[in-house]
Amino acid sequence: MISRRSLLLGLAGAGAAAATTAVALQRGGRAARLPDPFGPLVVLTPRFPAGFGVRRVFVDPGHGAAGNPGNSSCFCREEQDFTMAAGRALAAELRATGAFDVRLAREGPGPVEYRARVEDAETWGAEVFLSLHSDVRGQTGERWNPEPGRECVVNLAAPGFSVLWSDEGEPGLAGARHALARTVARRMREAGFSAYAGVEYGDLYAVDPEEPGVFVDRHTPERRIFVLRRPKMPSVLVETHHALDPREARRWDEPATLASFASAVGAALVDVLAS
Repeated sequence: MISRRSLLLGLAGAGAAAATTAVALQRGGRAARLPDPFGPLVVLTPRFPAGFGVRRVFVDPGHGAAGNPGNSSCFCREEQDFTMAAGRALAAELRATGAFDVRLAREGPGPVEYRARVEDAETWGAEVFLSLHSDVRGQTGERWNPEPGRECVVNLAAPGFSVLWSDEGEPGLAGARHALARTVARRMREAGFSAYAGVEYGDLYAVDPEEPGVFVDRHTPERRIFVLRRPKMPSVLVETHHALDPREARRWDEPATLASFASAVGAALVDVLAS
């Protein structure tokens, strides 16, 4: 068990896209440095085929609904604030290619209900619905002080991204969701992101037999994820990282990480929409 105040946080080395956070555990007056599980990131270059045009992508910064701020990270940051920043960065990078028109599900400080997001995407004519989140896994109740006067939950056991999808509904749409989920995960791994293995998910999600980091929703019917099963266009939910791991949470604050992520998403969208 990691004792309170037992984590010492520091930046590990230079390098923009490779910048990560190192963590040392301190027991009995001796510090043991944990291995860094994250390798360098790269920016992928999508190849747009002739006639690809400008495609409409709906980006949903997760949570931000009434009474639903999402999780609280190891730095006590609310998930709705992280996803808003990540969504804006993704939208800007995709728009900059000239090949994507992007609409954000929410942009102001006010709450936006999930049903309204799905209706907005459908009315606008979105071809893909991407919901961005961060995950919390394997919570042990351990807490730490990332800075004086702040105490937050921390857990290092389950890093990595996951891409969630739903097999509910019409088979053609379910198949398109599955293809999108697998393609996003594959491109994220190509960019250097580590895939989560899924141990802590238990029976809530089923592991994809072929693509690491992909999971299908297996909640009871009344608890299945709305933005995965209701949109009429292919939709996936990307759990970008484990928000209780300081190494990952710090990395996802880096602009270079968001640029690598956007390049992976852009490449995946080209793969899926061009076909």
